[in-house]
Amino acid sequence: MVTTQWSEAAPRGSAHRTTGGPRSRRAIVAVLVLAVLAAVLAYLPKAQPVETSASGTGITYLPGQTKMNPAYGKGVTVAGVTCGPGVRQVPFSHYAPPCEPAWHGNNGGATSPGVTATTINLAYRKAATDILAALYTIVPESVVGTNADAITTMQAYINFFNKYYELYGRHVVLKPFAGEGNFIAEDTGAGAPQAEADAVNVATSLHAFADMSLVDSSVVYTDDLAANKVVAFGLYVQNRQWYAAGAPYQYSPGPNCSQQAQAIGAILGRQLGGLPTEFAGGSLKGKPEKVGIFYQNVPTSYDCEQSIAASLAHYGVTPAATADITFNLSELPNEAANAIAAMKKAGVTTIICSSCDPVTPQYYMKAAQQANYHPEWFLQSYFAANSLSTPAYTRLLPAAQRDQILTIGKAPTAQVANEALQAYRLGNTDPSAQLNPGYVFIYESLMQFFDGLQLAGPNLTPRNLEAAMRDIPKSTPGGIFGGWNGSAGPYDPASDFQILKWTNSAVDPQDGKLGTYEVCDNGQTFTFAPTITSIPSETQLKCSLPTTTAPGTKTATAGAVRSAS
Repeated sequence: MVTTQWSEAAPRGSAHRTTGGPRSRRAIVAVLVLAVLAAVLAYLPKAQPVETSASGTGITYLPGQTKMNPAYGKGVTVAGVTCGPGVRQVPFSHYAPPCEPAWHGNNGGATSPGVTATTINLAYRKAATDILAALYTIVPESVVGTNADAITTMQAYINFFNKYYELYGRHVVLKPFAGEGNFIAEDTGAGAPQAEADAVNVATSLHAFADMSLVDSSVVYTDDLAANKVVAFGLYVQNRQWYAAGAPYQYSPGPNCSQQAQAIGAILGRQLGGLPTEFAGGSLKGKPEKVGIFYQNVPTSYDCEQSIAASLAHYGVTPAATADITFNLSELPNEAANAIAAMKKAGVTTIICSSCDPVTPQYYMKAAQQANYHPEWFLQSYFAANSLSTPAYTRLLPAAQRDQILTIGKAPTAQVANEALQAYRLGNTDPSAQLNPGYVFIYESLMQFFDGLQLAGPNLTPRNLEAAMRDIPKSTPGGIFGGWNGSAGPYDPASDFQILKWTNSAVDPQDGKLGTYEVCDNGQTFTFAPTITSIPSETQLKCSLPTTTAPGTKTATAGAVRSAS
């Protein structure tokens, strides 16, 4: 089994004591007393300013710091938005925090590593060119994007948030750097020394408060960032216990795989358990549901698979087969073929792809096609915001197999209702810039970060950021990420989901291309919970295209915003 190497930051120094020799016994005693006293004092913690807590919020302040202004109070924000009951810091956003009148005063200066009186440093690790070249052979550049357009897109959003959010006299500074490590090696259990070196560089040379390397990150890298006291916002989702263990340094916009497991168990156990399989093809269609699970052979993916198995067991469902796959491009074809043969032999009608990345499903489905095997596929994404289940990624999969995909997430949103595009236009200063294909996920991660920054107040520390994440307000209906609610956090605000079914035959409302996700159960939204009783019991899924535009509204195409400014 491939194992992930874990590392802890070593102590950075140690103190030493020296004493000199006196000329007489009395002098010896006096000098020794003084020496011991000095040594004791040297080892005592230095006096720190006493922090005081804002009642009921968990947010602390240093002596002399100017506290936050009341949310929804009288006045205007730093961007000139007039505050009032229910008004958000960015009025067109479903996810922005409550508006706060412009703040002025003492922010406490350097409250944490990576923070000064005027700046908050945010690191971004660029993937090496050869690593991206290898990735592009499987996932095209047009789908995953480049380092350059990821950085320009991120900078445009940072410009927007710096202008509209209350950051208490500070602004976020993006610090891209070329790392020694690479996410592909780290995702396969290698590259631990390089990942650790990159994390140390972020902490000690870039002096970053936080890192947001998105797809160029990895579990190994984010663990090393946490060990070096750098806050990490990752797209790779893990179970709830993993985030709690890394507190207060690891976050994701979610949903984490514990939440996804709750949903999968309720859908395949409560709603569909024992019913004839509706969306399989060939001889499997109409047979009683029988579940199998694929997962990557690494510890964190195994933990997510176990969460799914436990959730299914809650509803009396036991997987008929499981298969762990090594993420090795040279071995994947044979491993996928063997796993598919095992699933077919066990009579599996529905395969759950647990911790599903953009690469391995292509091999699974190609092997299934070659074996004339057409199960339902339930994709549980390895990435936040269910990014694997976007139309662009899904279209990479074999057509006959992808028409049998189920997943959870949020139905595609028409561009006219897409706040990520509106924010990009307001923040982009380069008319020639290319919008990264994954711009929605960049925006979502930055939205979580900046929500936390505003809600944490002027005393910006990892602990205050953690407390602030619990105060992210419940999102308003219709947002592009689905529901958010900080009380579900603090490490992941995702609070609800829809059940989605892929169809090859319909046009996507966002990019105008053929192939999109339908919503099932009349587009109903369900809240993550250990037992989701709102999901219908023993009821077949009925899926149809969502209504994404108001009558008479014309939907733009994605190409129109590739260089929007």
